[in-house]
Amino acid sequence: MDDFIFYTKLGIAHILDSNAYDHLLFLVALSLPFAYKQLRQLVVLVTTFTLGHTLSLWAASAGIIRINAIWIEFLIPMTILLTALHVLYWNNSITTKTTTPFVVLTAFFGVIHGLGFASYFSMLFPNDGFGLPLVYFTLGIEGAQVLAVLIIIILNTLVSHLGFSKRDRLLVCSSVIIGILVPILISAIKAI
Repeated sequence: MDDFIFYTKLGIAHILDSNAYDHLLFLVALSLPFAYKQLRQLVVLVTTFTLGHTLSLWAASAGIIRINAIWIEFLIPMTILLTALHVLYWNNSITTKTTTPFVVLTAFFGVIHGLGFASYFSMLFPNDGFGLPLVYFTLGIEGAQVLAVLIIIILNTLVSHLGFSKRDRLLVCSSVIIGILVPILISAIKAI
């Protein structure tokens, strides 16, 4: 039981860590088009992201995947940027249907985000004994992400009821996310 609590809390902290706000930015960008009625579709995407994240943690911890951290530090903000640009560019016609290509892309973005945490996660499990702890960690991540998107959905719904159009909300929020990402991307490009 102690392991369950420890690794679940670690998963929750991984999502809610103010120094690692990339997950939250991605979740905000992903959640922007959705309202409360589409919560189920959004949870499918979030779970797919979590599965990709978990797969890359496992593969990196097992030594199957090795990617230079500099590239991961560039690719993580790129996933957020591409998601925000998708919302910004296609804001008039954006759909909240979870089409297969979008689900696969979300899982791939999860793989990239997981690789960003893989070196730290590998230090926790130097002898490849990461089976149940990885499951517990994943449950913590999923719980925190579902809570985060639920809050975002509630805010989206409230803002809509206040008279702000979906188009305006998507344009403003996507632009803010892109503005946050610009210095991060410039720094990542300089490091390459």
